[in-house]
Amino acid sequence: MLMSLRNRMGAMVLVASVSCGVCVAQAMQHPGVLVSGPQLDFVKAQVKAKAEPFYGEFEKAKASEYGALDYQLKGPPATGVIECGSYSKPDNGCHAEDFDASAAYVQSLLWYITGDHRYADNAIRIVNAYGHHLLAYSNSNAPLQAAWSGEVWPRSAEILKYSHAGWKPEDQEAFTKMLKTVILPLIRQGSGSNGNWELSMIDAMMGIAVFTDDRDLLKRAEDMWSERVPSYFYNSALDGAHPRPMPRKDRKTSWYGTTDLNASVDGISSETCRDLGHTGFSLAATMNAAETAHIQGDKLYESEEKRLTATMEFHAKLMLKDGPVPQLVCGGSVHYASEPTLVIGYNEYHNRLGVALPESKEWIEQSVEKKDVPVDPHMMVFEPLTHGADVGKQLVGNRE
Repeated sequence: MLMSLRNRMGAMVLVASVSCGVCVAQAMQHPGVLVSGPQLDFVKAQVKAKAEPFYGEFEKAKASEYGALDYQLKGPPATGVIECGSYSKPDNGCHAEDFDASAAYVQSLLWYITGDHRYADNAIRIVNAYGHHLLAYSNSNAPLQAAWSGEVWPRSAEILKYSHAGWKPEDQEAFTKMLKTVILPLIRQGSGSNGNWELSMIDAMMGIAVFTDDRDLLKRAEDMWSERVPSYFYNSALDGAHPRPMPRKDRKTSWYGTTDLNASVDGISSETCRDLGHTGFSLAATMNAAETAHIQGDKLYESEEKRLTATMEFHAKLMLKDGPVPQLVCGGSVHYASEPTLVIGYNEYHNRLGVALPESKEWIEQSVEKKDVPVDPHMMVFEPLTHGADVGKQLVGNRE
């Protein structure tokens, strides 16, 4: 039987308090990347009770290729080098890694929820393949691919390490080395290009920081989040008539023609007028990073509540195609995409803090939860399964 993660976390904090009084505040919470121990226990209980949306998402996850008991590993390349060019040309192991990383996470979740060791074995097989054999990334999108993968790999690693899954210490060490020597050097300095790159880098750094118990790296990532988020998402009351300067800006960065900003476009991002797909990546990475910070006792969510709740509602309305696009927004035309996200932000701002987010609620219920496989393998993976409600809530029948 699985030992309650809540009990183990309490024991870890107790040990820290016995050994050193000042260590209590510094101790990392494990598992603590996107999903906490108490939240995992909560999700497990919801699935057992067949409460929605958890049970339906659990069934989807089991039926998906990501959760298949006979999952077939797709990478890494025999060379150990993943080569990713612009627009995935060339693509030597890029999409394969995306899929494998998401599958490892789903299999880890299914292991924790069911106690079926076959899922744990699958997840361990996947992470070990990359931990032992991934040597480098190459070509122009190498930093972005490293960021995307770095967002997802630590989620699996945290669950496997802290759930008696049978992941051997020597394999954990190899995986840790891969994260620190292959992925981290490509993302540590951030990016001056389009904000979705850096926000994914920040999310990845936070996950790696937690898994490796690196409090300094966590602080660095949180500081970068606090720089990038207010320069990427606009709010007239906080910023005035012009968006804040972007950190590490280079000549590639723009607002894609957006020039007139006022309260009517609160929540618009620097990439909204590029397309809603890249904007969705940014929204997801932003919320994922804030969720990891929340688990570790930090308050990124709260620091940008006004900005991010407006951002969620603004983009949910666009994605729902709820009326014509105002002329002030990208000249009245946007490039649509349907990203399976906003669930994690909604769980924080509505379920925990009580903020009314009607457009986001409708988007989640009408789009995300209706998807057979709510996954964009870069970083959005079955959000309703892990964050359909918050730990401490009773069985959920609605989100009123």
